[in-house]
Amino acid sequence: MSDLKEQLSPAEEIARAELAKAFRDTLATVAGKRVVFWVLEQCAMYRDAFSADNNVTNYSLGRQAAGRDVLAKLDEIDPRLYPALLLDMAGVREMDRAAAKATADNMENDDGDD
Repeated sequence: MSDLKEQLSPAEEIARAELAKAFRDTLATVAGKRVVFWVLEQCAMYRDAFSADNNVTNYSLGRQAAGRDVLAKLDEIDPRLYPALLLDMAGVREMDRAAAKATADNMENDDGDD
């Protein structure tokens, strides 16, 4: 990485630092984590790319290549970002399930009061 840094112009170093800051700022919020995780899902990162149709396989592999670029950027910024995102999203999903259950329970209670 020091070799790369030595080759960057001052403007490129600033742009790189600003992008890293933008990623950190985005991942500092639940909303930002949801967006980044959604992007990775759209990149088919959590699906098997292979199918009986080579065109579908190639398309999925292309999507996954974009997802690997996102993961590589996260790793370049801080190797702990992606593992932390996975752990945080598990918590977010658990909160979503609890909120959905509470909403469903409230709806049942409201229906039963009539």
